[in-house]
Amino acid sequence: MAQRMMDDLYPRMPWDRLDAVVFDVGGVLLDMDPAAVLEALYPGQAALHKALIEKMIRTPYWNMLDAGSLDLEEAIQAMTGRNDELAEPIRRFMTQWPSFNVPIEEGVEAARACKKHGKRLYLLSNYPDEHFAYNERTFDFFNLFDGRIISARERQLKPKPGIYELAERRFSLIPERTLFIDDTPANLEEALRRGWQVFCLSRPGKLGQWIAEDGL
Repeated sequence: MAQRMMDDLYPRMPWDRLDAVVFDVGGVLLDMDPAAVLEALYPGQAALHKALIEKMIRTPYWNMLDAGSLDLEEAIQAMTGRNDELAEPIRRFMTQWPSFNVPIEEGVEAARACKKHGKRLYLLSNYPDEHFAYNERTFDFFNLFDGRIISARERQLKPKPGIYELAERRFSLIPERTLFIDDTPANLEEALRRGWQVFCLSRPGKLGQWIAEDGL
């Protein structure tokens, strides 16, 4: 039988079947919605928002920043290109974006519940190095985690197999006793293929309901 998501197999978190829980960051532990940040920085300027999304997020430079093949300054320069009129808003967004990230309480409380149950906790996230360093300094809940794999630091991206292999090796993960919580189905697909247990945080409240015994 094909591997299935863990919440399709169990109505509640099966603590006794897990040794380790691996968390994504964006969309699971931190809310980092680019559209909301653009609205906060440039209220009501829909045309500018559209131009910035096209020049930043819908370019290979965005993934290259996550992959560590560009640093933040190099990415800003590449995104700006010949569009000098966008230079200031691109720089403003790219440098200030982390300061708008806010914890997702559901995810943070799930991590605390896992820790309370004695599970080893790890991070596996696609994230620019400079932005993640800001979050490490800002949010003390990252101290809950026993190890972290951040794509830009490792120069590997989800969902490519290498970053999962790295996690297994570095953290001595047993796939069938490891749960991976992510909000992106493609990232979970590779984990499933490798025999990991997975949970897709596809809507607010879903994870909290699944760990309801801990009062989330």
